[in-house]
Amino acid sequence: MSHVVVIQLEVKDLEALKTAAERLGATLVIDQKTFRWYGRWMNDYSADNAAYRQGISAKDYGKCDHAITHPDCSYDIGLVKTEGGFRVVADEWQTGGLVAVFGSGMEKLKQQYGVCMAARTMRKQGWSVREISDTKTGNIRLTCTKA
Repeated sequence: MSHVVVIQLEVKDLEALKTAAERLGATLVIDQKTFRWYGRWMNDYSADNAAYRQGISAKDYGKCDHAITHPDCSYDIGLVKTEGGFRVVADEWQTGGLVAVFGSGMEKLKQQYGVCMAARTMRKQGWSVREISDTKTGNIRLTCTKA
């Protein structure tokens, strides 16, 4: 089944995304023009986040500008260029393994990308950044001090 969705994340910094992906055991592959998905649109998913409802034609499923791959997943995450950055597109059908690694809605990827973006921004402004992870809740807190 095909459940190709647009994830609510606009990527503006590929270096931060690369670091976020690596933290999750994944690899950002620059200039990979396709991403693995079910391979055929079945018209069996119509939620609001369905890619075709977000302006991506079903004929363009599997096409991207860059991709994120993970050794434990049979599907990939595609990055599709927009005017301001990249849209994140993926097939979240359970057999692809993406949800197990990245979370439903790619929540783990979004969290790591946000942490990496914030830390990079603060460091560029001359701050020292320390990351504190709560293993029980999964929350991450950044503590910033002027360097």
